[in-house]
Amino acid sequence: MFANQGGDQTIYTESVKDHLQNGLMALKGRMYAKAVSEFEEFLSDARKAGAQKLPEAQRDLATGHFCAALAMLDGRPPNDRSPEQIDRVEAHIEQAAGYGDVVVTHQANVLWALVKDDYYTAIGMQPKPPAAADLAASIGQLQPAQLEPLVTHVKRAQGRTFKLLQERAGEFGMVAAAEPEQAPVVRDFDPARGEAVRRYFVRTPRHRSAAPGAIALTVAGLSVILAAAAHNAGSLLLLAITYFAGKWGWQKVQQYRTYLKRYAAAEPKPSDAQMDAWLSGDIAALQAKASRQVRLVATTKHEGGDLVYPIQAVVGVASPSGPIADSLRVRRGDDHRWRANHYDILILFLTNDLISLYRCALDFHTGEPVYEQITEWHYRDIVGVSTDRIAMPASITALFRKVDELFEHDVDGEYEKYADIPYAQEFTISIVNGQRVNLNTGFGETLGSDNEIAWRNNERALTIIKKMVRARHTSA
Repeated sequence: MFANQGGDQTIYTESVKDHLQNGLMALKGRMYAKAVSEFEEFLSDARKAGAQKLPEAQRDLATGHFCAALAMLDGRPPNDRSPEQIDRVEAHIEQAAGYGDVVVTHQANVLWALVKDDYYTAIGMQPKPPAAADLAASIGQLQPAQLEPLVTHVKRAQGRTFKLLQERAGEFGMVAAAEPEQAPVVRDFDPARGEAVRRYFVRTPRHRSAAPGAIALTVAGLSVILAAAAHNAGSLLLLAITYFAGKWGWQKVQQYRTYLKRYAAAEPKPSDAQMDAWLSGDIAALQAKASRQVRLVATTKHEGGDLVYPIQAVVGVASPSGPIADSLRVRRGDDHRWRANHYDILILFLTNDLISLYRCALDFHTGEPVYEQITEWHYRDIVGVSTDRIAMPASITALFRKVDELFEHDVDGEYEKYADIPYAQEFTISIVNGQRVNLNTGFGETLGSDNEIAWRNNERALTIIKKMVRARHTSA
């Protein structure tokens, strides 16, 4: 194709090597898609230019393959990649090692060991030879500059090789060697919380006095004494007074005793502020737990994490179905906001390309999740995000009617009947395949803070998700 080696070298140097440099710059800036494109363009052009015949091009070619494999991981654990992507990664790794460059071969060996540990072994698959343990021996041959790309761009891999890599980087004092860790969420266990939450949803009975019963029984007693002393026709009247006053007074005493029992079951209640503090602590703990399950560094990119926005949480009232149907309770607080003893929680992680969603039913008595689900979508798969006022779902109306029946004898004068509330507020994410994620986030005549769940982040989460979906659909 070329007249002489000098001609080949001229073409290689002038028209090809820029792609390699551009790829290295993109990789350094964590622009992984651009880096992959530049590295593969470099390798394609270099092959056309006959660079394989040039001794001085061997390291560049090996570096191109190694860096292409590294960039294809997209700054995520190998286990997060698809089978097709891992096939491409391993093909580049094998070609990188095939050039025989000592330094790049050691780097490629370590990367391959990381892939084998995290993509195959961690989920019970048997990787093909060579063994990860043999490849990982190359870690000891790498110096700081050669460790840097591996330490910087391979995150949260499982297995022995990743631990060895961190230890080796730590020997050189490389700050990036340590995986950014979220501070653990420490919650003080409150043994009284479960009973306090239960009391919050028990209506305090209207006040009853012991005086009527006591007075009536006193009158009955005095009437007996007077009747015994009179020994005349008036004694019959006094005995009649004794009977009726005693009967009525005993009924009032029994009612008062019932009142005391019901009052003890309802009081003292936790304040609205205490309920909100417990919910905030539960959400923080769920966010930390969900971060581990979705395998993301749950801080924003400028803090060294994976997210373009901080973690978002949406809180709704769980639908009254399944095992919690009979025990679900809701009520308005003094601030007019709704609170429940079981919540429907969405924790959303927004990266550049994906939304990872952790959903659970939260038992508010314990602060622990009951059911859990994790899903992940590309922004292009989301066709709508909204908060709508809808007709009250029949299941919620039935729940409200049950609550009203429990409390109807404990309220003096006019009071709000929950079953008469006509509308619910619904948070919805609609997916292109027809799937919907929806939560009940409020109940009332209008949309507004007075009718919402006592969690103030719902509207902000909606705004942020809409912004990201709109931006990604526009740029697609």
